[in-house]
Amino acid sequence: MMGKREAQPSALQVVTLEELVPQGHFLRKLDAVLDLRFVPEFMQPAYPSNRGHPGVDPRLAVRMILLSYLYDLSDVRLCDEVGMHAGYRWFCRLDFHDAVPDRTTLVKFRKRCREHGLWEALFQRIVSQCRDVGLLSGRHLMADSTQVQASASIKSLREVETELTSAADRVCAEEQPAATAAAQPPAAKDDEDHHHTDFHGKRFSNTTHRSGTDPDAQLYRKGKGKESKLSYKAHVLADTKSRVIVQAAATRVSGAEAQDGAQAIALLDQLHHDHGITPQTLCADTGYGNADTLCAVSARGVVPHIPLLSGKPPKIPVWRTRTRSLEKARKRRETLRRAQALQAAWDLSDTRGYQLSRKLRHRVEHLFGEAKQSHGLARARYRGLQKMNEQVVLTATAQNLKRLVSFLNKPRKPMPNRGAVRPTAPLSAAISAVASHFRTYGRRLMVIIEAFSLSPAHLQLQTP
Repeated sequence: MMGKREAQPSALQVVTLEELVPQGHFLRKLDAVLDLRFVPEFMQPAYPSNRGHPGVDPRLAVRMILLSYLYDLSDVRLCDEVGMHAGYRWFCRLDFHDAVPDRTTLVKFRKRCREHGLWEALFQRIVSQCRDVGLLSGRHLMADSTQVQASASIKSLREVETELTSAADRVCAEEQPAATAAAQPPAAKDDEDHHHTDFHGKRFSNTTHRSGTDPDAQLYRKGKGKESKLSYKAHVLADTKSRVIVQAAATRVSGAEAQDGAQAIALLDQLHHDHGITPQTLCADTGYGNADTLCAVSARGVVPHIPLLSGKPPKIPVWRTRTRSLEKARKRRETLRRAQALQAAWDLSDTRGYQLSRKLRHRVEHLFGEAKQSHGLARARYRGLQKMNEQVVLTATAQNLKRLVSFLNKPRKPMPNRGAVRPTAPLSAAISAVASHFRTYGRRLMVIIEAFSLSPAHLQLQTP
């Protein structure tokens, strides 16, 4: 017989948030390792002391923003989920009757955090915590970058106004007859209705066009035959063994700062400044295998496990004549230094450590895949380079927190009891018998070896 239940909500229900959140839930484990006691003191300069209405607790806002990156929630959906999810309320220290901060409050709080560097400070504290508990060693690092699509469309591109284009427009306007201009109706510009603009036959580049929606975003394509998109670059430096991201940053896709090698060197220097870590090896892909990067990495005492960009061994230059010019001598020394750095990196390709690093380098691709599929890094949440950098840092913070929680809650294997595994008397007798047989065969083998090692003359003297 099928049962039937009538919905009769009781007028009074006694329940607590502590009862609704399971003991083994991820948020409980995260709350045990997350230390935000430094946040109020760190953000104190951002708030006037004697003016205005009391704002939201910074720790509450930080916990909500971390939830948005852990579970890939937008600002609007975050406020809705925290309002109805008991686990989120428990993690944010909110009771059933406490009001949830709205989206505007979070937007203003993020702006204050960017101005005072709270996200970078939180990220560095998590990295230090991973190092203190033994998760992070920092001996072997891997570097890589990935493309992040900007929150802007190709149709938002506008031509950059320069002095040359302005002068050309003025000349064309002066040469156009006034009568013809008066007789013909003004032609509509393509920018007035960019949703129906025909882009066929037009050429765009980062030097001639900018996005009106996100001026910091630039055109970029991953390779030949790929579609060009308005994008940013996310650079990371991660520990090979633990997959903990030790440094993260966002840049534009073109320019000196966007070069993969230059950014990797900058992240290495920042890591040494923040934590005093100098790795033994650095693993990266072919895009980092130029002479400038290899020289800079070697100069910092790091062994580069990086394949050469050219794919072949370099030629060491040799000059048949001497020079008395100081400028030519300096250029020769620089050329020789770059060639020697390339040769040293080429020689490392035959070592066992290099081959092991190449096998483990794919782990950084797993980090990018996790960040894009689970934490929303496939597309920029906001517009502007500073906000893009905030997203990259907070995504790396969420990933490091997951690694830390998993490491601290990993079941430890019990140490074997030596008394319990001690062999019994029959087993000990069998082991002794086998060992005696091996000793007997070993003595016979030594006699045979010594016999074959004697000279023929000595053997004849021993024959009766």
